Amino acid sequence: MAAAREVIQDWADGEGCYTFERGRMEAAVRNICFEKPIALHSNTTKPSIKLNKEDVDFIVSELAISKSQAEEALAKHQGDVTKALTELMSPPAQKSQ
Repeated sequence: MAAAREVIQDWADGEGCYTFERGRMEAAVRNICFEKPIALHSNTTKPSIKLNKEDVDFIVSELAISKSQAEEALAKHQGDVTKALTELMSPPAQKSQ
């Protein structure tokens, strides 16, 4: 006879029934922390081209956006300030691809 599982939480709403079991949680934590650590991938990548600091600062100050948004737009357009500004100021439906 199998050992009874210790259910800590049971949800009956939504698309199906979900349970939170102590044994499964402990096994997952043990695998992640001690046995099979996974490599975390960063969503942020540095632009591969050299961006002009003055261009980044200009876009940030004029459009009141974050530095990372300005850098992303400039990197996408290989440092072309005009193209980056055009994209950032265009309505979402008209943004270039």
